[in-house]
Amino acid sequence: MIDLKKKYEKFKSEPGRIFGLVYPYILVVMVAAGLYYISNLNEIARQTVNPALPDTTKQEDLKIVEPRTIPPVNILEISKPTDELIAKGKETFTTVCTSCHGEDGKGDGPASTALNPKPRNFINKEGWKNGPKLSQIYQTLEEGIPGSGMISYNYLTPLERIALAHYIRQTFVPDPPTDTENELLALDQTYSLSNGKEISAQIPVQSAINIIIKESDSQIQNLISKVSEINGSDETGAKIFKLVTSNELKALVTLNSGAAWKQDYQKFADIIIYNMPENGFNENIFKLSGNEWDALYKYMNSYF
Repeated sequence: MIDLKKKYEKFKSEPGRIFGLVYPYILVVMVAAGLYYISNLNEIARQTVNPALPDTTKQEDLKIVEPRTIPPVNILEISKPTDELIAKGKETFTTVCTSCHGEDGKGDGPASTALNPKPRNFINKEGWKNGPKLSQIYQTLEEGIPGSGMISYNYLTPLERIALAHYIRQTFVPDPPTDTENELLALDQTYSLSNGKEISAQIPVQSAINIIIKESDSQIQNLISKVSEINGSDETGAKIFKLVTSNELKALVTLNSGAAWKQDYQKFADIIIYNMPENGFNENIFKLSGNEWDALYKYMNSYF
């Protein structure tokens, strides 16, 4: 016990001796840590930031939209149900709504069995996505309800949608709530009901591409037929055309790309000379006499 006390006092008076004792242990720990770091270097250096993901994983082409004019309506005036509006709404409901919502508006139409979630039961006051007010039903008809079978019915005119909303509210919805004037004016502002609207035509990109390809194919086939006719012709113009072209089809495509040259001899010459040989014509064009130019021009005019 006395020896331990003496050793403690000695270490206390000479702290460097303590470092000498623990240094080997510190060195072992540092070497082990270094080896661990090196063995896991790939994992440590690996990028751990989550990659940026696209905001959507599904891309859809444009839908076909017919050009049309949407007439303006006075929402404050037609917000009040009339016999005429309700009759008009009933006609629309029978045509487009009964298959899902049923004739009694209970969501039990023939098509409802295949839908999940089920169509709206107008009799039930609970669970409306947008609500049973006139403005809220109009919003539903305009935009649809994503994630359900309720599509947009924006192909209906504003008057038809208002009439439909009146019929649903007056026929099925118990004690339907009424819009305030401000809510109706907000509806008008949101959908520009009082201004009307011109809807431009819209065509899916792929459909447009297919149309262009189809039209181009038709034109190419027509030009191929013309090449065959020229090759089988003994007319002076045909012989000159074959002489001055290295690619007869490409030359015809060049001339087919515009019609201004048909009324302007100089434009005809410019199209041929300044785009040669990419346009299918060759250097023999420079060997033509004035009469041969005239014969070629007259012959090409007969084909376009």
